[in-house]
Amino acid sequence: MLTDKIMNELDLKNAWQSYDRKLDRLLEVNFQQLKDIQSIKAESKINSFKKSHIFVMLMGVAWVWFLSFLVYHTKDNPYFTISVGLIILFNVFAVVLYLRHIIILSTINIAGSILETQRKLARVYTSYVQVGRVLLLQAPLYCTWWYTEELVQHGGFVFWTIQAVIVAIFTGLSIYLFRKLSLKNKSGNWVKHTDKFFGAEKLQNAMVFLAEIEEFKREKDSV
Repeated sequence: MLTDKIMNELDLKNAWQSYDRKLDRLLEVNFQQLKDIQSIKAESKINSFKKSHIFVMLMGVAWVWFLSFLVYHTKDNPYFTISVGLIILFNVFAVVLYLRHIIILSTINIAGSILETQRKLARVYTSYVQVGRVLLLQAPLYCTWWYTEELVQHGGFVFWTIQAVIVAIFTGLSIYLFRKLSLKNKSGNWVKHTDKFFGAEKLQNAMVFLAEIEEFKREKDSV
């Protein structure tokens, strides 16, 4: 009887060990499948964002070149030169950072460290949002580029009152949006709608997909 009891305990122990091994293999297979699927989805979002980013950057380069051409051939109008010159600086700033974003995204190895990939995506997302906020501040300059010396001298009180109101509205609106679209308000509807419209939502989706892999890995390891 004692021998049978010992054998039963050994059989039960072996059965549990066998079950544990099968469960480990099943979890590993499930984890690998989840990792492959989520990695593909994340990579697709990253590549989509990068392609649109390259297009916008090239459009920015063309815009800067066009404005520079106009400034070069309109040197006799200081109002146009100063206004458009500042707009050029804003856009050069954006183009340079867009190029930096593309370089960072190109260094991502989706099969490598998930935490490193998330860090790079968060870095690009944060910078992208900040660039957009800074570009908003150029809005008032689009109200002054068409001034001429003759207009400044003979504009009249009514004209300049209207212009002051328009510039004040654009200035106030740009400052309001600059503050409203801060990362501190990223849970707000303004930021969510802006991210979706300009494509930053793709980076957030990629980070969510990668986070799901990390979460499953933690659950698997805890079993």
